[in-house]
Amino acid sequence: MLWRAYALLSHGGDRFGLGSVGLGSWRIPVGAPASRKADDVLKVLEAADTAIWSASALSACAESGLLMRLRQPATGAELAQVLSLPPALVQTLLDTLAAFGFVTWEGGRVQASPALMPFTSPEGAETFKAALRAPLLQSEDFRRRLKTGTMSLDGWSHTDDAIIEAQGTLTRHWTTRALPKLKFLPGLVPRLEAPGAALLDVGAGAAGLSIALCRHFPRLSAVALEPAPHPAELGEVHVRQAELANRIAIRRERVEEMQEDSAFDLAFLPQMFLPDAVIEEAVRRVFHALRPGGWLLVAVLSQQGSGPVSVVNRLKNLLWGGNTRDMAQIKRLLEAAGFDPVIRAPGRQSLRMICARRPNLRDLP
Repeated sequence: MLWRAYALLSHGGDRFGLGSVGLGSWRIPVGAPASRKADDVLKVLEAADTAIWSASALSACAESGLLMRLRQPATGAELAQVLSLPPALVQTLLDTLAAFGFVTWEGGRVQASPALMPFTSPEGAETFKAALRAPLLQSEDFRRRLKTGTMSLDGWSHTDDAIIEAQGTLTRHWTTRALPKLKFLPGLVPRLEAPGAALLDVGAGAAGLSIALCRHFPRLSAVALEPAPHPAELGEVHVRQAELANRIAIRRERVEEMQEDSAFDLAFLPQMFLPDAVIEEAVRRVFHALRPGGWLLVAVLSQQGSGPVSVVNRLKNLLWGGNTRDMAQIKRLLEAAGFDPVIRAPGRQSLRMICARRPNLRDLP
């Protein structure tokens, strides 16, 4: 939603994350372009204004500490006092949460709704915060670069700790939520539970995925590739803090240059960060790096279509360095490299997953 709003306001046209915290859809008036009126443009601008301020207000609920205070019932005055904030501001923030059905009132006291309750824990509040920080900070950087004439399509180049950390938190949250689905990939979970299990984490950033998987599978070790110096440094810090330095190796190496052969049981490839010039070689290298029978998970953001979600996902994919490759193009690349089967994971989220297996030797003709 915020990407749509900022694209509109910055570029004269036109979550990984805001949909997941409950904001409603952002609709453009239906009709052929020739039938559009000035009022339609104003409606879009008004919706953009609401989206931006809604995200900012929700972010303030997390950044101020209000979110965690809603685990127990409290009055608005009590919350204002403990947070050292003006009562009128606290009440308005509570009204914002109520507008999305995130809080309930009883006897003059307010508490998180059952849906919001998981986000009132320290870890949940951090996820809530990151889901808003990531698009807000990245879209503001997009606007700034357009304004200053420094816009380029050289891929993910953020050095702001807040952006990198927010993206890492979201990756860790996404990985934890996806863990139960791994059992549907034949043979994968037994491999990850066995001695010597190994993960290849491409474009590891702050190492959120490696940390989440290694915590869940005690016998798993990981090689996390992160060629950008600053994210790699933050990844090393997080790995040490998680006490996993003996199981997770951060390597400042590009995936298209790696030399491993039959070394990993699972690989993760966020291809939206890889330019067209290297994606084919990257897929080939990952294929050979997997052990026969190993699985590759490929994250895909860009999608065909003329609706706002499709268009904005292509914009993000373009800004992140992966051009606008969609699922059909990635599927062909994977099949050409020798993966079989190549299947799309179920679900209609913006971030989609393709699961591809390096065939077992006994499966080959």
